[in-house]
Amino acid sequence: MKDFLINTLIFLLVLVGSLLVGWHFIQEDVILFYTQVPIVVEEFETNFIETEETAEFDWEAVGQLEAFDWLQYVGIGDEVSPIGELIIPSIGTRLPIFHGIGEPNISIGAGTMLPGMVMGEGNYTLASHWDPNPGVRFGGLDRVQIGDILILRDSNYLYIYETIIGNNYIIGDYRSDIVDYVEGKIFLTLFTCTPDGFRRVKVRGELVDQLSVAELREMVDLAAEMEILANLSPSINVEEIIEVVEELEYSEIPFPIVEVALAVGGSFLLASFVVWIANLGARKKK
Repeated sequence: MKDFLINTLIFLLVLVGSLLVGWHFIQEDVILFYTQVPIVVEEFETNFIETEETAEFDWEAVGQLEAFDWLQYVGIGDEVSPIGELIIPSIGTRLPIFHGIGEPNISIGAGTMLPGMVMGEGNYTLASHWDPNPGVRFGGLDRVQIGDILILRDSNYLYIYETIIGNNYIIGDYRSDIVDYVEGKIFLTLFTCTPDGFRRVKVRGELVDQLSVAELREMVDLAAEMEILANLSPSINVEEIIEVVEELEYSEIPFPIVEVALAVGGSFLLASFVVWIANLGARKKK
């Protein structure tokens, strides 16, 4: 009986530890699956109009997002109304854009920080919660490098920005001037706050081109795409733009069944192996 209890305790300890390690590697895919939002381009303009009266812009009312708070937004995709999409190819980010920074907007996507902001004009400023995983909310924003492309999408256009402020640019406290218009400049500004409450990361890009989605889709010859895209800044990766255009159609993120199975199955196998090794050692001593 004593040996059974010891084996059970060892098994459970190793199993829980292994599952926690496995969760570290699969949590990004799981969170993305359960909080995904269908992107219906044709509804962007209607959604903007419908959410004008309900949009919230009080940053001081926004609290920290705890580790498993995202669970309350499981299946919320059909209840929210995106007005656009943000794409950051360098860190694998594709987020719905919402009108305002209230919850759940910045927990499952990015929200506009001021009313009346227009893509491709002025200083389009977005906020989102931090996440330890790149690709989830504004996780990975600190990895955006100067020269990386940032892409906004509305019903008709892709707005291509080149990062001019990045490389883990930190502002020590909330600064209202991040939303300010700069005469003669067209910016996209991204802003988030890390869980420690002290590191606020800002990324800013400057508009370099505005591309018609309809025209891009009509192109059959890749060379024709290259010819149009050749007018972009020399530092812009043309292949990234083409890849984004090819993937514009919304496709549902599948449940990471293989990754989950490997994490769970591997944990059980490891726990069983450790118990077997412990028993083998005990038998040798006898």
